[in-house]
Amino acid sequence: MKHALIRTIIKFFRITRVYRILCPVYRGEGVILGMHRVVPASEKPRIAANSRIEITPEFLEELILFFRGIGYEIISLGQVYERLNLPKGAEKPFVCFTFDDGYVDVCRTALPIFEKYDAPFVVYVVTTFADRSAVLWWYMLEDLVLNHDVLDIRIRGRDYSFKCPGHDQKEDVFNRIRSILMDLPQTELSAEVKALCAPFGILPEHYVSQLMSWKQVSELARHPLATVGAHTVHHYNLSMLSTEDEVEREILESKRLIENKTGRKVFHFAYPFGSREEVGRREIEVASRCGFHTAVTVREGAIFPGHKRYTEALPRIEITGRYQDITLVDMRRCGTVSLMRNGFNRLVTL
Repeated sequence: MKHALIRTIIKFFRITRVYRILCPVYRGEGVILGMHRVVPASEKPRIAANSRIEITPEFLEELILFFRGIGYEIISLGQVYERLNLPKGAEKPFVCFTFDDGYVDVCRTALPIFEKYDAPFVVYVVTTFADRSAVLWWYMLEDLVLNHDVLDIRIRGRDYSFKCPGHDQKEDVFNRIRSILMDLPQTELSAEVKALCAPFGILPEHYVSQLMSWKQVSELARHPLATVGAHTVHHYNLSMLSTEDEVEREILESKRLIENKTGRKVFHFAYPFGSREEVGRREIEVASRCGFHTAVTVREGAIFPGHKRYTEALPRIEITGRYQDITLVDMRRCGTVSLMRNGFNRLVTL
């Protein structure tokens, strides 16, 4: 019902373009786009929570052409920081492309597209991804649910039984199990998922081919179009860590590791998950002490000159695989979604 309504709204706006009356007020200086993966469309059934982080190569190319076509300049995060701190008067509005986590398709699929258009981009790397020690539990859980119509499982000593013969039920069961797992202490989540999936033959090593290696991260760091940023060590929900020291270790250790492995300084950071539920004042204050030029959330909004005072909490527009529609992107860069989520507040920070 919700998605049908959204599609109807998009169709209405595609015809009328009335949302563009917001642009002069809510467009700001430009936007930072937040993405994860670039992969070809799949014919096999998928769990929506996972497919939503995947856009197609065709849509990435469409995004680049769209922003260039409406007069936006594609710039790096370093240039965003410079524009905020060294204003040069009237300039073209900008768009900055960013990717979270460190999936290998950013190298294999996205990079050639950015090279084709001579467009810069940013990759925020989780260091356990590059170490190949990360547990991609969301994909493990997806395979577990999709491949079984009945699931009898144990999580942290408690037994659960689920029936999911149809896809709608599988979506529901995936989300229910995900919710249980996300409530666990962050440091225990990976071990619990491994114990949960092992009896079904689903092992973490089956998924490491989806991750960039340190060699690939280093090659990206040297590429003239790419910027490598930090995204913590384990991709924990920082708000669920007990102390500021734990938060600081997650952030600073990822920065140190990337710098040591690549030989390049790291000036940019992305908060894991990044919404108001996962990133609060404590996390932002810790990140602001870690020596970054910028840090980004996924709070919806454009970049305004006032963000000069809040470079540790810059908003992004999250681009997902669920609605790969340029009209929706146009609505969002004009501030339609930000207006609904943030009221009349243009300067989105905390």
